[in-house]
Amino acid sequence: MPTYNYKSRELIAKIVYYGPGRCGKTTNLQQIHARMRPETRSELLSVATETDRTIYFDLLPLNLGTISGMKFMVRLFTVPGQVYYSETRKLVLKGADGIVFVADSQDHMVDENRQSLHDLKTNLAANGLDYNTIPLVLQWNKRDLPHLIPEAELDTTLNERGGKSISAVASQGTGVLETLRHITLGVFNHIKAGGQVGPAPRARAGTSVPPPPPEPATAQAMGGPPPPPQVPNAPNANAARSAVGSVAPGSWSAAIPRTTSNPDQLSNPPGARHPAPPPPPPKEAPSGMAISADMVVEEFKHLAVVQSQMSERLSSLESELARLGRENQEIRELLARHMRA
Repeated sequence: MPTYNYKSRELIAKIVYYGPGRCGKTTNLQQIHARMRPETRSELLSVATETDRTIYFDLLPLNLGTISGMKFMVRLFTVPGQVYYSETRKLVLKGADGIVFVADSQDHMVDENRQSLHDLKTNLAANGLDYNTIPLVLQWNKRDLPHLIPEAELDTTLNERGGKSISAVASQGTGVLETLRHITLGVFNHIKAGGQVGPAPRARAGTSVPPPPPEPATAQAMGGPPPPPQVPNAPNANAARSAVGSVAPGSWSAAIPRTTSNPDQLSNPPGARHPAPPPPPPKEAPSGMAISADMVVEEFKHLAVVQSQMSERLSSLESELARLGRENQEIRELLARHMRA
């Protein structure tokens, strides 16, 4: 789910590049980082393991516009691809808003690609995310190498959802920005259409929750390469990175100051001792609504008369039913005698 930074008016979505080990996930992010203007990205950070590493950075695609008046940013992650880093992949996937699945196109990687896709579904489910609805782009990487799996076979084997798939050579930058454009636009539209997962935020008294997002953006917003944007509050990469403090949607109330219009609360902060206000005086009933005891007695007398009349009528009906029953019995007996005769 996206996070929000109210101080800098930023909405930050999380996009994770997923796939088997050494498929080109890290290369994708390195190419993106190198091709973006410094004022639109933060530093490229890395968490190294013995045989692989997770890298991430923040990117501001200004040509997409805003959501509810907030700048839309993406935080791009890779995950370690080796099987024994499953817990790390599961942790990185937490709160993801979009997925790029990078498949290795070499023919000896068929099983690894399938296993990685299965692992993706399992870890998404473990984080409460739905593989069938989360924005997803598939990238067929390393198309410049010999002994490749045909793209049609990759689509048949891995693209169960029939989503967007892109041929790429990440080491040369081919298909890298196209993949980024499609997943970023997919996440942007998904959030604007109300596709955010998780409980609705609750505001404190005196505050308000932002209105629901407008209708989804059109595909023309990402129709070409990102223009050289300018970030007003991020003159360099460090400034862009420092502006990415976020508040989880479930804790909006912690980020919004409490407001009040009560003068007593302004002069007596919470915890201060001050006398309790006197109880309000009892309200007197309007004179036009007064009901006398005589009126109540008369009403009860009227109800008693009505009840007596209804009881007499009921007794009369019961007597009439009894008489009709006796007559019906007599007729039956008469017909029976005639039948025997």
